[in-house]
Amino acid sequence: MILGFQSNSLTTVHMLETNLWRVDSRTDDDLYCAELVLDIGTPALDIKKAQFSVGRDVLGLAPDLSQALEKLVGVRVGPGMTKIVRAIVADEGGSSRAADLVLEAMEMLINALTVPQLRKATEVLGEPVLLEGDGPRYI
Repeated sequence: MILGFQSNSLTTVHMLETNLWRVDSRTDDDLYCAELVLDIGTPALDIKKAQFSVGRDVLGLAPDLSQALEKLVGVRVGPGMTKIVRAIVADEGGSSRAADLVLEAMEMLINALTVPQLRKATEVLGEPVLLEGDGPRYI
């Protein structure tokens, strides 16, 4: 017997307007498909709006997360977010897969905001600084 299973996930981050970012995180496999959309305001990095939809749930295990999503509004992206998100989304009949999507979305926002700043910080007088770990290594 041949068993086939395929799983994909994608998270995108883009600026909707000044001080408002949208993070769209999607997971899709043969049994389950869900999408999470978070609107996050800066500079406080708090969640302004959260939407979660399940497109496919073959096993019928996805719970109703409407109350949990209401509680996510106002949660700040930063220290302690893992514990807070898991308490809101995964506990009390929630979904650990949905909590993982929320955390991935929050982490990608942090990456989107910090990577350009890190690139600027590594440039000195307009030239990139070569760090010890940069470039190919020959053994």
